Amino acid sequence: MTDKTTIILDKKVREYMTSPILSVDEGSTLKEVAKFMKSKQAPLVLVKNKSLDYTGVVTEADFTRKVAAKECSVKTTTIESIMTSPIKTIKGSTIMAEANKSMRLSGIRHLVVTDNEEFVGLLSPINFFKYYEEVEEYLSDLAINDGLTKIHNRRYFDEVLALEWKRERREHSPLSLIMLDIDFFKKYNDTYGHQAGDEALVKVAKTISETLRRPADIVARYGGEEFVVVLPNAEQKDAVKLSEIIRATIEGLKIEHKLSSINPFLTISLGVASIVPSSDSSPEELLKKADEALYNAKIRGRNCVNLAHD
Repeated sequence: MTDKTTIILDKKVREYMTSPILSVDEGSTLKEVAKFMKSKQAPLVLVKNKSLDYTGVVTEADFTRKVAAKECSVKTTTIESIMTSPIKTIKGSTIMAEANKSMRLSGIRHLVVTDNEEFVGLLSPINFFKYYEEVEEYLSDLAINDGLTKIHNRRYFDEVLALEWKRERREHSPLSLIMLDIDFFKKYNDTYGHQAGDEALVKVAKTISETLRRPADIVARYGGEEFVVVLPNAEQKDAVKLSEIIRATIEGLKIEHKLSSINPFLTISLGVASIVPSSDSSPEELLKKADEALYNAKIRGRNCVNLAHD
C-alpha cells in the first residue's frame, strides 16, 4: 500500500479535529458567549457546569435558530437554555471516512473527540475540508501516477502522446519516443525477491525522471519493468543521445544482478523512434516502431540503445 493511500484510508479524527477545546460556563449569558465565540473564531463551544463537567454544546447556528425561536433575552438568558445536550462523542482513533459516515447517518454535525475517555477536541463539518482536499488530491494523483514508482502511469502516457501528436503535427515538429525495460528482470525478482524488485523499479524510474531536463519531457511506467519517455519537439539524434545517458546512468547505479548473463549489475535496453506527425501516420505507428526498436536492442545483446528504421 502506498504512503498516499495510507493517508487517505487511515487518517484519524484526532489529526483533523479542532483543539484545544473551548468552553464557557453554563451561567454565561448569550451575549457573553457570542462575544467569546466571535473573538476566538470558534464555530462551537462546550458548556461546563460548576463541577467543571461538560454538559452540552453550543454552535453558531443555535444563535440564529434557537434564540430567535424562543425570543430569548440576549443580555440575561444563560447559555444552557439553548445548548444541545447530551454531548455526542467520537473516539480520536476513528478514521475520518467512518466519522463522515456517522455524522451523515445520524444528522449530528458536531462531535466531541475523546482519547482514553477524556475530551481532547471537537469535530465539525469545517474540519472535513482539509480531509476532502487530501482525498481529491489522492484521486487526482491516482488517475495519472503509478502507485509504486510515483512517475506517470500508462493512462497518462496515452493522453500525453495523443496531445503531443496533435501539437507536433500542427507545428510540423518531430516527436520522439524511448521505450526501455530492465534486462532479465524476472531473474532479478527470482534472485532477490519481489520487494527488492520493487525497489529496483523505483530507483530506475527516479533515475530516468532526474535525467530529463526539459519540462515537456515525461517518463511513464508502461507496464511491469517497461518504461516509456515522450520527447516533444526532439530530433532523433537528441533522443538517441538522451537514451545513451539514461542507459549509462542506470548501469552506473551498480545495482547487483548476479544472474544477468551480460553484466554483474542491473542494466536496461532501449528502443528509440522519431517521426514528424502527419495525416499519413499515427501515434500507434510511432509506439510500434519504438517497441520494435526495443525488441531489436534485446536481440543485439541488451544493455544498448537501438534506433528504429523506416
